[in-house]
Amino acid sequence: MEIVSTQALNKQKIEDFFIKQWGSPRMVLSTGTYDCHTLDGFTILDGNGEIIGLFTYIIEKDECEIISLDSIQENKGIGSTLIRETKRYLKTKD
Repeated sequence: MEIVSTQALNKQKIEDFFIKQWGSPRMVLSTGTYDCHTLDGFTILDGNGEIIGLFTYIIEKDECEIISLDSIQENKGIGSTLIRETKRYLKTKD
């Protein structure tokens, strides 16, 4: 498994993942509508380079809001790993 920033990944690959998982790359939350394939975040890729986990977020007034968290392999710690990586990354930005 490899952790990769969404900024370093092909946007079409991310968009295709959202379409396959959710039917659309757009996410509607109480705080707004988001094009998830354009957001900051992290992915976990399997040995074939396929996305098996994806986490997107926005920063608003010094707070991190989770927009999406997807794991296609349950009980393997993928979601937890993505959250930890995001926390680690955001702490280095301060």
